[in-house]
Amino acid sequence: MFDSVSEQLRERFKSIERKTVIIGAAVSAGVVALASGGIYYAPYLTIDNLKNATANRNTEALSESIDFPSLRMSIKENVKTQVLKQMAGAEAPTAAKMTPAQVEKTIDPVVDKLVTPEGIEQLINDKIPEAKIDLSNLDRDINKSNLTMGYESFDRFVVRITDKVDRSKNVSLILKRSGLGWKLAGIDIAEFS
Repeated sequence: MFDSVSEQLRERFKSIERKTVIIGAAVSAGVVALASGGIYYAPYLTIDNLKNATANRNTEALSESIDFPSLRMSIKENVKTQVLKQMAGAEAPTAAKMTPAQVEKTIDPVVDKLVTPEGIEQLINDKIPEAKIDLSNLDRDINKSNLTMGYESFDRFVVRITDKVDRSKNVSLILKRSGLGWKLAGIDIAEFS
């Protein structure tokens, strides 16, 4: 009789062990799925944070979502490209045109001053109205432009805004991975005319 009770207890423990393993595996799979989903949607959340921070004039929250050194470099390159492109098409005497080095010397201090937490705060608060940044309405003009977002690589996510009428007019916001989160690291306006 003692052997049959012992045998029954062993069977019960085996059954409990199997259920524990199955439940543990299911919980682990759920945690992995949630973590994967969170990692995948992180850049979309960063874009949403940028829009909300701009709409609420929250420069601290906006600063947390921007990689200032990378953004500064990106803007310098884009502005330099645009200025050189405009100069190439301008009908000005050769002596009046600036060299790329002169353009860079002119642009660098302005961009360095503008692309800082303080500069972003000024832009948001309309202290420099001609250069106002308003990411809060990224998708407001959906009738005038196409807005697409997606991964270009594991650590690069791009938001592309293209004019529906003139497809040569577009701007791209480039987000790069920063740990598990994402930050705005560049703006590509090189194709904008």
